[in-house]
Amino acid sequence: MNNITKGLFLFFVLAVLGVPVAENLEVGDFRSREITVELKGEVDNPGFYSLPAYSNVADLLEITELSENADVSKLNAGVILKDNDVIIIPNREQEESKISINTGTREQLDTIPGIGPVTAENIIIYRSENGFFQSLDDLVRVKGIGEKTLRKIREFICL
Repeated sequence: MNNITKGLFLFFVLAVLGVPVAENLEVGDFRSREITVELKGEVDNPGFYSLPAYSNVADLLEITELSENADVSKLNAGVILKDNDVIIIPNREQEESKISINTGTREQLDTIPGIGPVTAENIIIYRSENGFFQSLDDLVRVKGIGEKTLRKIREFICL
């Protein structure tokens, strides 16, 4: 049986059993949802922003004004935002050497003393499944990071 035949068969079985089947759904229905993201830090207008679902950090940055001290160099512009994410734009002078746990790449996270490639990958997996970290303390939810490790790496990381 090819995939089309299997799909039609499944639809027929569900209809016979009286299982409701979604009707008239279009891809646009899912894209029309909105998410709300809080923007803090080095921006002229901090606060809550509404964006279409599946927007990324670059989309958020396009609709805001950054302060002159804003440092977006460590932000991963392609990261897809989730509802209720909090994005903090760091100050260039304060965060120069820190790595963002919300937007750092696997390679950047791996350079943090005490974080190896496996834990760096676990951080990325955690944030892709749960959204951005809301505080540095949330890192203890990541496999391989406990209170002791968090104390050790705190000076090297930022949101």
